[in-house]
Amino acid sequence: MKYGGIYIHIPFCTEKCIYCDFYSLTKHENQIDTFVERLCKEIRLKSSIIDLKWKIDTIFIGGGTPSLLEPFHIEKIIKNLDNTFNLNYLNEFTIEANPSEFNIKKMKTFNELGVNRVSFGFQSLNNEILKFLTRWHTPEDCIRAYKNARTAGFENINIDMIYGIPNQSILQWEKDLNHIIDLNPEHISAYSLTVEKNTPLHTYVSSNKIIMPQEKIDIDMYSHTMEALNNGHYIQYEISNYSQKGKECKHNLHYWKRDPYLAFGPSAHGYYDNKRYWNIRNLNQYIKKIDSNHLPIDDLEVLNEENIFNEMIINGLRISEGINMSKIKSKFSKQTYKSLTSKINDWSSHIEKSNGKIKLTKKGYFIADEITLDLMNSYIESY
Repeated sequence: MKYGGIYIHIPFCTEKCIYCDFYSLTKHENQIDTFVERLCKEIRLKSSIIDLKWKIDTIFIGGGTPSLLEPFHIEKIIKNLDNTFNLNYLNEFTIEANPSEFNIKKMKTFNELGVNRVSFGFQSLNNEILKFLTRWHTPEDCIRAYKNARTAGFENINIDMIYGIPNQSILQWEKDLNHIIDLNPEHISAYSLTVEKNTPLHTYVSSNKIIMPQEKIDIDMYSHTMEALNNGHYIQYEISNYSQKGKECKHNLHYWKRDPYLAFGPSAHGYYDNKRYWNIRNLNQYIKKIDSNHLPIDDLEVLNEENIFNEMIINGLRISEGINMSKIKSKFSKQTYKSLTSKINDWSSHIEKSNGKIKLTKKGYFIADEITLDLMNSYIESY
C-alpha cells in the first residue's frame, strides 16, 4: 500500500525573521478566520477533482507560524480533511510553533484534536543571536515551551537549530547543542544559515553590512554537530536531520522518497501523478481565486525522465537510506546506468555501497552538493 502526506501552509507571522524566504505576512491576524474558511474550501475543491490512489498517513502544518491559529481553526481544518480525504491511516500530525506563541492550554487542546508532533523553532539559545535573527522569543521561552509540550502530552518533539551565524562562536554552538541534547527531544534539525534571495539578510550581506562566517567555521560547526549527535542516541538519517530510533519525520521522508503529497494554502507545493504544482504566493489573490471556485494553483510541472532521474539522485543522497541502484537500472537507459556507475566509482572514498544501494559517507556529507551535481550529469537520454 502506498502512503503520502498533506502539507498546509499558514501565512501569518508576528514578526518576519531576517533570513526567512517562506511566504508569510505580519500584522494580518485579522485575516486568519477568512483564510481558514478559504483553506477549507480549497480542500473541498481539490477533493472533487482528485481520486487518491494512496493513503494519507502524515499531515504537516507549516508556515509562517501555525501556532497563531486557535484550536477551533485546527478543528475546522481537520474536519474538512476527514470529510473529504480518508484520515484513518494518519499516524503523524505535525505543527510548527514559535516557543513564545504556543501556551500550554493551546498545546493541550491541539494534542487532544490529534496533533501528535510539535516542531519548535528555537534556532538558538543565545539572546544576542536570537536578536540578530530577529527572533523575538528568549532562551527561557524555549525551555518553558518544551517542558509545557511534555506536560501537554506531546511524546514526539522536534527542535530546529541554526549554526553558521555571524558572530556565533563554535563554543556557543557547542553549548547550545549540548543543552538541546540534554532536553532529550525525539528529533533535532540542525541547519547552516543560508542567505536566501529576497530576504533582508541577503540585502545586508550584499552590501557588506553583514559578513557571513568563513567556510571553515561552518564546516567545523557541522562536523561537531555530527559528532555530538551521532555519538549519542540520535541517528543522522538525513544531511541536516537527526532522530531517536523510529522517530524520523515521516512527512519529510515522503518528500525525500518522492512519495505523493497534497498541498494547501498560499505558496504551498504539492506532488502527485508525476506532477509538481505550487499555489499562488499572495494571500489576497489566493482568496480571490477560491472565491471564484477555482483552485489557487499558480503553475505545475509534469516531470520528464531527466527530472525524475535528477530528483532520485538529489533526494536519495540526502538520506541515509541512499539510492536504490536497481530502481535506477530498471527506470533509465543502459548508458545512464553505466555512466552513473562510473561516476560513483570516481567518488569511492565519499560513497559507500551496501545491499544494492549507494549512500554518502560522513565524509561525503561535507561535499554533498558537489557529488550530487556530478552524479546528476550521468543522465543520458534513451533513444
